[in-house]
Amino acid sequence: MTEPHPRVLVVDDDPLSRRILEQVLVSAGYEVESAADGQEALARIRSHRPDVVVTDWQMPRMDGLTLCRILKGTEETRFTHVLMLSARGETEAKVTGLETGADDYLVKPIEPIELKARVKVGLRLQRALFDLAAKNEILEKLALTDALTGLANRRAFLEALEAEVARVNRHGRPASLLFLDLDNFKRVNDGHGHAAGDEVLAGFSQVLKRGSRRGDLAARIGGEEFAVLLPTTGRIPAALVAERIRRSTEARPLGRTVPVAVTVSIGVASTEELPDPREAAELLRRADAALYRAKAEGRNRVATG
Repeated sequence: MTEPHPRVLVVDDDPLSRRILEQVLVSAGYEVESAADGQEALARIRSHRPDVVVTDWQMPRMDGLTLCRILKGTEETRFTHVLMLSARGETEAKVTGLETGADDYLVKPIEPIELKARVKVGLRLQRALFDLAAKNEILEKLALTDALTGLANRRAFLEALEAEVARVNRHGRPASLLFLDLDNFKRVNDGHGHAAGDEVLAGFSQVLKRGSRRGDLAARIGGEEFAVLLPTTGRIPAALVAERIRRSTEARPLGRTVPVAVTVSIGVASTEELPDPREAAELLRRADAALYRAKAEGRNRVATG
């Protein structure tokens, strides 16, 4: 399947100049649209987003500088390459255009060969920016994801917890937290090896994903310790979610190569019980204390704090 031709939007209020620019760019193999001013250009950009905008500076209704500011200030169009055209060749005018956010600047009259070269370079730069943004998104996701289980990691969990507690204080709706710890997990590693232990952890992550509801955040805090953040959830429904996870864990062995029977202890805490719901640290402390109590009372159980 052939790739679509790059799209270029020509913006110029002079019909002759606009037609010449269109012809040059069409001859270079681009899909070209045109607009007579910045206002018309915006309407076309919203319906048929171009890769490059070649725009005149001085136009009625909306000039090129204003168009550029809007494009660069909007998330959806900020990577659109803007090539500014102007009859003003002095350095001050070029600086003004580039400071507004234009990616490149050409002085009229335009040489066709230079226009083609500048648009080609613009497309290359745009692709590089998209690739960089995609890589940064992947890196950020990796930085917030536990590599073994695919769950959120400790950093992502703590950031989400702080944000959720802030929402509790703004809107008054409760939130709850589950702390989970696989019982006697050291025996799994000692008896079956760390590879089998890793498989059990990965299997338990799937139990958490199935047992959690849409909008809940399951995370691996470290080792065999996990957490689930339950937004807009009080203590009683949170305890029901915890019990569902506990039953699913003991229902069948975990691990693909060496299936191992395991159980989980769970501590539950809710902002409903806090004297000051603004304190994320206190919610953490109560969930941890409830987990400790579940362990002390015999493991494989849910305790609320």
